[in-house]
Parts: sequence; structure tokens; C-alpha cells
Amino acid sequence: MLRVKTYIAQSGIHGIGLFAGQSIPKGTVVWGFDPPLDQRFTPEDVSKMPPVMKTFLSRYAYSDRGTLVLCGDHARFMNHSPKPNCGNDPTRQYTLALRDIAEGEELTDDYVTMEDSWEPFAGIIEPERM
Repeated sequence: MLRVKTYIAQSGIHGIGLFAGQSIPKGTVVWGFDPPLDQRFTPEDVSKMPPVMKTFLSRYAYSDRGTLVLCGDHARFMNHSPKPNCGNDPTRQYTLALRDIAEGEELTDDYVTMEDSWEPFAGIIEPERM
């Protein structure tokens, strides 16, 4: 769940993006995995889903340690950047501000370092990529 004030708006990167609704100092926890709002799905869970759900997950979930994680709030609108202002903590349970982030700045993450391979879901679902 997001731990800072944010809002969604049109993104110059891709479609809709997530933006800082306040100044965020470097090191601040921006997001944390908080069930039941945030969900994890195994390959077995996903294999039982109808196509419309798989399509949604392929767009908004990310792969983490053999599961798909779906953020239950607007964090799912965080776009990719090769020079992100947010990133994982060492436990990968939290997303941190990598530098000071100004109010109104789009929050971004590097999908390459943020998530694992979608291999456990091969043949079940394919990730949507920008």
C-alpha cells in the first residue's frame, strides 16, 4: 500500500502515471506489501482465472519470487524508467525513494531490477510490455 500522498494523471512516459502529492525525501518508504489490499497469485491461481483477469494481471502485476504481485491501490500505475526515482529495499518488501522527489514529479521504478522472470507463468500468462 502506498505510504505517501500520491495521485494519478496523464504520464509523459506511458498512459497514466503515479505522481508525488507531496515532497518525498530520499529513503522514504513509498510503498509496502500490505495484504489483504495487496495480493500474491501463484501460477496455479492464475491458471484457473478467466482470460479477462489474466489480461489485467499481465498489465498491472509484477513477478516476485514465483508469484505475481498486484498492488491494490494506485501504485500499479508506477511506470518504468531506466533512471528511476524509486526502487526496492534489500528485502523487496518496500519501495523506497532513491533520491529526493519533488511534489508533482512522476514516481518511477526500473522494472528490470524490480521484478523477477515471468518463467513460472510461461504458457499461462505473458507479461504486457511497453
